[in-house]
Amino acid sequence: MLFQSIIASASLVGLALAANHDVMVGMDGLTFTPNTTTAANGDTVTFHFYPMKHSVVQAAFATPCEPMAGGFYSGFVPTSSGESMTTFMITVNETTKPIWFYCSQASHCQSGMVGAINAPTTGNTIEKFVASAKSASNNTTPSVTAGTGGTLSAMNMTSASGTMTMSMSSTATGTAASSTGTGAASALEVSKGLGFSAAFAFLGYLFV
Repeated sequence: MLFQSIIASASLVGLALAANHDVMVGMDGLTFTPNTTTAANGDTVTFHFYPMKHSVVQAAFATPCEPMAGGFYSGFVPTSSGESMTTFMITVNETTKPIWFYCSQASHCQSGMVGAINAPTTGNTIEKFVASAKSASNNTTPSVTAGTGGTLSAMNMTSASGTMTMSMSSTATGTAASSTGTGAASALEVSKGLGFSAAFAFLGYLFV
């Protein structure tokens, strides 16, 4: 009994120590802000999307504008002005392996819209990844479902009568830093919106 209590307490401490790191997608033009993040094992990284339409795709260092097999993919998240209500969150599971990512919209990757988590300061650096991306011949969008490898969530929406939270999430069996994981995610593509049912539900809520 005492042993189980110790294990439970240790788990809670681990959760408490985990941190979240925010990355702004397109807030300052065709860039991730910041474009490099240092995260510990168990930490989360949340991507916030800005106009007009961007995505976050995991890549390998050698192929900066191509999706990595088993990697994460946010899907395209459009917003006409300001920050989108939709965020994409991944969990860092292997701090010894850098996580590389890019935006697959148009030629954004070739414009230097790439980033990294736990990139080394020597050797395969973020600067070399950016330079490699700018010389890439193609910018490829994954064929997997939006939300693969992470969690898509809609932020709170406030009306005159109160606040309603709408969310959608999907998780895959692959890890953010692993190239071997695979899995299915939510069938709802962000670029297709929340759907008629959610829209009508929200309108009904506003006029209650």
